[in-house]
Amino acid sequence: MSDVLLCVVDIRFPPLLFPPKLYDYCQKTLGKSIIVVLNKIDMIPSPLVVAWKDYFKKKYPELEVLCFTSYEGRGNEIKTGPGLKTKRRFRKLRMAGEGALELYKIIEKTVAGQVDLSSWKAKILEESNIAESDEQELEVDLVDTSVPDTSYYEFKRFQDGILTIGTIGQPNTGKSSLINGLMGKKVVSVSKTPGHTKHFQTIFLTPNVRLCDCPGLIFPSKVPKALQVLCGSYPIAQLREPYTTIKYLAERTNLPSILKINHPEGEKEWSAFDISDGNVVLTS
Repeated sequence: MSDVLLCVVDIRFPPLLFPPKLYDYCQKTLGKSIIVVLNKIDMIPSPLVVAWKDYFKKKYPELEVLCFTSYEGRGNEIKTGPGLKTKRRFRKLRMAGEGALELYKIIEKTVAGQVDLSSWKAKILEESNIAESDEQELEVDLVDTSVPDTSYYEFKRFQDGILTIGTIGQPNTGKSSLINGLMGKKVVSVSKTPGHTKHFQTIFLTPNVRLCDCPGLIFPSKVPKALQVLCGSYPIAQLREPYTTIKYLAERTNLPSILKINHPEGEKEWSAFDISDGNVVLTS
């Protein structure tokens, strides 16, 4: 159904969330254009963003790479008081103008004039010039959540002159936030809990550009469950016990030092339970 696929990954853990087999299948077998979206770039230092983008360009030369954040300017830090406490000023959700424009440029090359994208470009430029206002009213587009027709469908590229952009990726990588950022308003629900999106949804960005939001896909992976929990793709609420994950992290970092906790029994050796117990004592 999609003419272009956006594979959305959290830039904090991109190699763990990007599926090479799916990329090969879409690129070589289906002949579809695929763009990897390094999402949430506001959460890591800029040099690391550049490094990950360079990594993907070298490892997958034919892959288009887009760096994106749904909340541009989100990380405005204000230091106040003697203790220099840091606060963050969260901006009102608007179109992610820079990311939207970069995506437009990439897709414009892919489409090569087969679909009229002038209205999309005009919308991006118009939104970029609108002054931010907390009193601005938001118009919410209609979202089609009806049960899709699962019968045989013969794919036709740019059918009826409409460009369809699909989003895929593991849970909690920010697919729905990406769509809201491209739209400039909240049109799909988002949550920090993995697996929040339950239905396939289509939203028209312009009359001839359609976005598709789908639930997160759990690809077959050799990544340990503990690491899936740490990178946010596995719901913590579904864990039977947290100690395996804590142990996995403690074996690779000095958790007692980071958390500034003392051993509850005064011993030198730590277990995952000791770390959990010590942290509870510290925060209680």
